[in-house]
Amino acid sequence: MKKITKVFLVTLGLASFGTYSCKESFLDRPPLGAIAETSLTNAAGVNGALISAYRSLGGSNVAAWYTSPMNWVWGGVRSDDAYKGTESTDQGAVNPIERFEVLPNNGPVLNKWRACYDGIGMANTTLQLLAQAKDLSDAQKKQVEAESRFIRAYHHFEAKRTFNNVPFVDEKAVTIADLKLLSNDKNIYPTIEAEFKFAFDNLPATQAQIGRVNKWTAGAFLAKVFMYQNKFAEAKVLYDQIIANGVTSGGQKYGLLANYGDVFKGDFESAQETIFSIQYTVGDGTGGANSNKDGELTNPHNDGPVGCCGFYQPAQSLVNAFKTGADGLPLSNYNASDVKNHENSPADFPDRGRFDPRLDHTVGRAGVPFLDWGAAKSSWIRNLANGGPYMPKKHIHYKSEAGKYFVSGGWGQGQSGKNQLTMRFSDLLLMAAECEVEVGTLAKAQEYVNLVRNRAKGSMVVMDGATPAANYVVNPYTAAWTDKTAARNAVRFERYVELGMEGHRFFDLVRWGIADQVKNEFFTREGRVRTHLAGARFTKGKDEYLPIPEYVLAQSTSGGKAAIVQNPGY
Repeated sequence: MKKITKVFLVTLGLASFGTYSCKESFLDRPPLGAIAETSLTNAAGVNGALISAYRSLGGSNVAAWYTSPMNWVWGGVRSDDAYKGTESTDQGAVNPIERFEVLPNNGPVLNKWRACYDGIGMANTTLQLLAQAKDLSDAQKKQVEAESRFIRAYHHFEAKRTFNNVPFVDEKAVTIADLKLLSNDKNIYPTIEAEFKFAFDNLPATQAQIGRVNKWTAGAFLAKVFMYQNKFAEAKVLYDQIIANGVTSGGQKYGLLANYGDVFKGDFESAQETIFSIQYTVGDGTGGANSNKDGELTNPHNDGPVGCCGFYQPAQSLVNAFKTGADGLPLSNYNASDVKNHENSPADFPDRGRFDPRLDHTVGRAGVPFLDWGAAKSSWIRNLANGGPYMPKKHIHYKSEAGKYFVSGGWGQGQSGKNQLTMRFSDLLLMAAECEVEVGTLAKAQEYVNLVRNRAKGSMVVMDGATPAANYVVNPYTAAWTDKTAARNAVRFERYVELGMEGHRFFDLVRWGIADQVKNEFFTREGRVRTHLAGARFTKGKDEYLPIPEYVLAQSTSGGKAAIVQNPGY
């Protein structure tokens, strides 16, 4: 099956259409390069607009960096997963974000807001055109509406969990006056729920183009919205259905791939573990416009794969978390000592100790095989003192993927065409396990966690085709779970090691209400070696969310009164 078409045809936003009413006939024409609305109120125009709306899921075409669903800054660097990495002076606007000293005039923060609301505008444009189109059947209209409302809900959800106090914008907001009336004084989660619910009820189980959302993806995101509100019973109902009956858009029943490392290979990007991934391509004649722009920054540096630019480096805490006991279970005191590396033990690395094998699928360690590039080298680190001794790995292309999933860019950056996973089956299983803990079904929670751990057990990284790169020991939990607090902690820790460096961690910490505890312990510990973190502090009740961009506040002001108000603490 083919992916959904990903060639960017035209950016469709609220300002793309309008009525041009001037008395002079030679002025009564749309400007050159614009497309009249009447030429798009048909099946072809609606479908073109929908493709553009799908494209918005990949990040802003205008403000490209820091906007992709990688969420390497917003979900990774703000958590205990990763440091910003590279040179302290490069992309310096991320430094205050990492230290929780960000201000409302920060450029990346505005980029993130724009990406969310540009995408919302594209979905709304599709719905506006759909309402006027006459050459689509009722069934076709229902499906386009469901896909558009899913995309709109996706962007609103991303805005909500990032900025919290945000306005919901529907297709009725067309003029500048309409937009200035929008306020952020209401909780938009109920509206997001309704959007995902409509998509779940009206989308088919399979799609001819596998990049399109199906009903089970919509249901999974509806359940995720429930999780962010601690509606565990409601989420459990959906998870039960999805685990039993859910299929990919291509018709494969959801399940775990046999090898953890295969999840991140291009050839498996539409396999049974994929619940939803954002479509990217390279070599399509667009000069990289359809590639993952954020990936340009986050490849190993110097003589490593690509050669630029060294951002998004795994934190020591994350690496330590993969240590296991003799029983193959996680260690509660994993940060008591640091895993050996070329910085802290230059005469004795890499550490061949006892680890969960997911470590070496998640983190690049000098001296350990790095995909099919051979052993990673310390020279691939751009600035050891600032970024630490580790490299990201999950989203990096294999050498054998060049051409199909990767091409070189114009100034040393790499253009990645591998799809970006935003939800996969193990992620969903572990959220379902959370629900089972909270409703008291601890045995079922343990069953889900053990499915994930058993898959990890058979996913070793080897040298010379046979020898394990470390003493890999990981086992399922065998003693029955009887304590709710212990079970909750086990599930949360499993999400930490299973989803490391995938942009989920900070959002998990916030929804669990423990971001201040985890981050302040992290700053105290890590600041001793990563001096750029020394003195940083997370403020509870403020730093869970980003500030509303200064530009947005200014634009919402009418008659001296702002409809959009700033978040607490900024």
